[in-house]
Amino acid sequence: MCRQSATVCLVKSPTRQHCATGGLADRLATLADPRCRRGKRHPFVAVLLIACSAVVTGAKSFAAIDEWATDAPQDVLARLGARTATVLAVR
Repeated sequence: MCRQSATVCLVKSPTRQHCATGGLADRLATLADPRCRRGKRHPFVAVLLIACSAVVTGAKSFAAIDEWATDAPQDVLARLGARTATVLAVR
């Protein structure tokens, strides 16, 4: 953690270690999936990416994350890794 002001910490360039770690999806893929096998519909990384995207856009609760995911365009959900859930290829 930076001991200087937050403004200075945000302006600093990332260290070589931070640049070599990969993207957010790669980092999230290292987490263990705590869900039980029954009832899984989407990959764990996709669920986390959708939740992160919703929070970045202002969601502050699980209900708000659900609303964001419901209203998100199909191409966005596809890029985040959500699989199709119906015969009509709706994510």
